[in-house]
Amino acid sequence: MIRTVGLSATHMECRNLQESMVVMTDLLAFEKISEKPAEATLKHPNTHWLLVLHDGGPDAPAKQMHNHWGVRVRSSEEVDRAYEYLTAHKAQYKLGTIGKPTWSHGSYSCYFVEPGTNGWEIECYEAFNRKETTAQQFGAVKMAHWSEVYPEDRFPGRGYVPQGFTHGTLVATDLDSTREFYADVLGLEVHRFSDHVIYVKHPNTRTFVVCALRKDFKVFSPNFRNTLTVASKEAVQEAYLRFSESGRDWGVRELFPLEENGISAAFCFRDPGTNCWEIASPNRVFYD
Repeated sequence: MIRTVGLSATHMECRNLQESMVVMTDLLAFEKISEKPAEATLKHPNTHWLLVLHDGGPDAPAKQMHNHWGVRVRSSEEVDRAYEYLTAHKAQYKLGTIGKPTWSHGSYSCYFVEPGTNGWEIECYEAFNRKETTAQQFGAVKMAHWSEVYPEDRFPGRGYVPQGFTHGTLVATDLDSTREFYADVLGLEVHRFSDHVIYVKHPNTRTFVVCALRKDFKVFSPNFRNTLTVASKEAVQEAYLRFSESGRDWGVRELFPLEENGISAAFCFRDPGTNCWEIASPNRVFYD
């Protein structure tokens, strides 16, 4: 098992960095931490998880809605108001499809597509969490992901306030082997939601990844990946050695080269479902 410190970042490929970034900041309450050519790092103030945007250019492949990310609001009424606000400002932000709010998996959600073709969800589990017994299920991922309410005066005029950046989504070609890989190799918590869906999270936080059984999926570049941090550069090197020796037996589809500089290290790989992951040292994630 790889001893990870946390699920620290997720990466999104867009077609125009500035167009996608303004959607993240103006519509989803992210704040920009840093920017360099063709890349920007964002963070929601209530969430530890980083969102890294990569500019893939105008020919970057279109993404599928089952590869989406989500933020959470406190009330179902906010989801309705989010739908109204997005619809009213669709042309301004060059949004794609905006779906009417709907119920799914206990959540009341509005889905929409940002200019880079990536899907986003504005979700609410208000009704689900009225029952304490159900709220505690699945690693409590459906409970509030924040300790303090993000105030409306910091995100005024929309009628809704994203309180936290909660989840991303991946695909599985075989749910049992994927579940075993995440638990036994990556040391993550895995909670079975249904016959075709699992929730994956690091034990230290409520941030989670929905992994669903799919047959119609695309394999994207490493610009679409999740980052797990380990304790040090040396821990990355050790993990890479173990992946090189045993990765194929574990179900690793592809192992990318180890990247190092004087203070940091990282490498990417594809899991049994072809999703791309990164193992990185903390300074690689936050300072490179």
